[in-house]
Amino acid sequence: MTPAKTASFIAISALLLATLLLHLAPALFVGMLGYLLVSRLAAPLSRHIPAHLARPLAVALFTLILIGLLAFSAFYVTQALGNQQNLAGLATKLADILTDLRNKLPVALVPYIPESLLELKETLVHQLKTHGQEIGNIGRESLHTGAHMLIALAIGLIVSLQRFEARDQVKPLLAAMRTRLDHLSRAFENIVFAQAWISAINAALTAIFLLIVLPLFDVHLPYATTLVMVTFLAGLLPIVGNLISNSLITLISLGVSFKVALGALVFLIVVHKLEYFINARIVGERINASAWELLLAMLLMESLFGVAGLLLAPIVYAYLKSELAAAELI
Repeated sequence: MTPAKTASFIAISALLLATLLLHLAPALFVGMLGYLLVSRLAAPLSRHIPAHLARPLAVALFTLILIGLLAFSAFYVTQALGNQQNLAGLATKLADILTDLRNKLPVALVPYIPESLLELKETLVHQLKTHGQEIGNIGRESLHTGAHMLIALAIGLIVSLQRFEARDQVKPLLAAMRTRLDHLSRAFENIVFAQAWISAINAALTAIFLLIVLPLFDVHLPYATTLVMVTFLAGLLPIVGNLISNSLITLISLGVSFKVALGALVFLIVVHKLEYFINARIVGERINASAWELLLAMLLMESLFGVAGLLLAPIVYAYLKSELAAAELI
């Protein structure tokens, strides 16, 4: 192995380790995703317009689509929260949920359930005062993570606009680093498209439960179609996306009845655990790895680095496999 190649392996390893230790996994994911989507969008455009114009146009289109989605989401949330009738209906639903919970839960658990919305409000205020510092820390961490993701997205878009010299015209270390980054980007691409399939399967199973199974029992969940769409979009984010969609479905199910919420929670837990194996199978086919290999990688990375390790485990393992295959070691 040449010194340049050795140095490139050390550099890429240090980069991935720093990403995990500094909690920059979401930023890395978003930055690489922006670069990948722009590259994919620029490819068909370059067949109709000059290549040097395709990528700037792809960046502009991507930015407009992203701004449009954010604006639509903000408008939708504002309309929902700004409607007094909706808020009154939500308050009524919360009161019904509290009554339902007190009637359905075992007697030993009833003292832990507030009797009214006023008592619930007082409990929340007390918890906010008691854990104010922890909540503040979470808020600051969320802001830092959001800022990092925006910066990483901007970096990804800027890099997508760059035109690099041919590999045989640059210094050995730079050429070796570009090879490492090519392998990493291909591994990321394989994982992302596999995750899209997984999200589609998850959304299909959720649609069957919300739109077919529940109506068979004369249970009609509000916003069921919207929840299916949210499940698909949120599912594009590994691990975290499931938590978002599952929480929304459980909360809205509580508005119907405690039994429906319990049934939905059991269903979501089963699907969530099943997704680990589906994830390993689909991703494994993309990177030529067995399901047990990926599950082991996810287990080890989660044990070492928490949720960030779980998020990056398939990407890191896919990258490692690609490097070993390129070296003809496997």
